[in-house]
Amino acid sequence: MKWRDGAPREYYSKYEKVSIENHQGWFDVYRLPGDVFAICEPQHFQEVNAYLILGRERSLLLDTGMGICDIKAVVSELYQGEIMVVNSHFHFDHIGDNYKFDEVYIYDDPFARAIAQNGLPKEGLGNQLDEDMFLFDCPKSFEPEQFKISPYKTRLIQDGYRFDLGNRSLEVIHTPGHSNDSIMLYDENYKILFTGDTFYLGALYAHFDCDEFGKSNVEDYYRTMNGLLERCSDIKALYCSHNDFIADPIKITETALAFKRILCSCPDTEKETQAGHTYLEDGAKLKEYGFNGFSIIVKEYIVNFISKGEIL
Repeated sequence: MKWRDGAPREYYSKYEKVSIENHQGWFDVYRLPGDVFAICEPQHFQEVNAYLILGRERSLLLDTGMGICDIKAVVSELYQGEIMVVNSHFHFDHIGDNYKFDEVYIYDDPFARAIAQNGLPKEGLGNQLDEDMFLFDCPKSFEPEQFKISPYKTRLIQDGYRFDLGNRSLEVIHTPGHSNDSIMLYDENYKILFTGDTFYLGALYAHFDCDEFGKSNVEDYYRTMNGLLERCSDIKALYCSHNDFIADPIKITETALAFKRILCSCPDTEKETQAGHTYLEDGAKLKEYGFNGFSIIVKEYIVNFISKGEIL
């Protein structure tokens, strides 16, 4: 059974679609406010979004997608100047085409450095290359059995680092929780917060504990979301790395409150965890809690600790 029918997501109709020659039957591109192109991969369960953020002197590409088709060809069609490539975090669906670029800026984290140095075999993707993860058949040029994440060259960054695009500056905000290397980029000029996987309208993963995905931390996730508005008090829009491109900044407060509810009382909003959300884990050991427009997935043992008062 496919994870959804063939109809386009309704939210795409809100945005200006850009016609490109190098779509490869895989990529769609949309023009967003603030001189930003969203490059999305709507035919896979991940529905991942990369962002090309345009500047006067250079531009920045946030993430390189799954690597199933060539995102560099799309980027080169949209912009012909200098490009800096940055990873929101090191998970497979954001780093697939990293190796096609000269270097990639990553947060200084041992799990992220290890994947950059060694790459990742297809076995590290769990079930994400199964037929049911694709809306239609795989692209003709794509061979799932041969797929791997190739090693790539990196430059390490820390919290507070700034990317200068000439007429705009993007500040790195370290946002641990989903993974320890997770970052957001804050564009003070346009009041845009590029959230990576720390927030989007969908299932937020706070359960990882393996070399392939690093270590999630529920308490860190709460602290991250609880502190964001104090650091960036005038955010006008969240640009998210999965599903709908733009979310309301109120979702930061809502997510912090959701994590607080999980940490303090276990909300009575448990729902069934989809097979696509299980990756390398046993889905029976995960708990998913639903909120307004998003959900949070944690390990079952976290829930047990909470009920015994051992996590606080």
